[in-house]
Amino acid sequence: GMKTYLLLAILAVATTAGPALSQSAPDFRAAYFNRLDQKKTGGFTLQDLQRISAKEFKRIDDNKDGGLSLDEYTYGIPSSRQDAVDFFTARFQKSDYNDDAKVDFNEDQAYCIDLVTLADGNKDGIVTKEEFLAATAQ
Repeated sequence: GMKTYLLLAILAVATTAGPALSQSAPDFRAAYFNRLDQKKTGGFTLQDLQRISAKEFKRIDDNKDGGLSLDEYTYGIPSSRQDAVDFFTARFQKSDYNDDAKVDFNEDQAYCIDLVTLADGNKDGIVTKEEFLAATAQ
């Protein structure tokens, strides 16, 4: 609702005010949404999510074995960003459909379908920021 947006706006302003306030960075999920909304239309489609996720998957698959471990998945996230760690840990768990402690490319793409199906409340094919934040709330 409105309060969330106001809080995010305040945090965004606080973050740009100077390095001293950088620990109060806005919710990671909001920042991640902005990454997915590359055309800045206020939403993203399944195609957008699958394309960006595919690129990320190939980048993260360090040992190129076609599967991501939780360590590979969360590698490089600063421990100070618990919200990001939580987001990706939850995503990993939801993506590991066969419970083999790895997420392969097909599982990652299937997760994208599940997320958009879950998030796109009005079924218009576009996931808005509000829909994304609601669907990815822990």
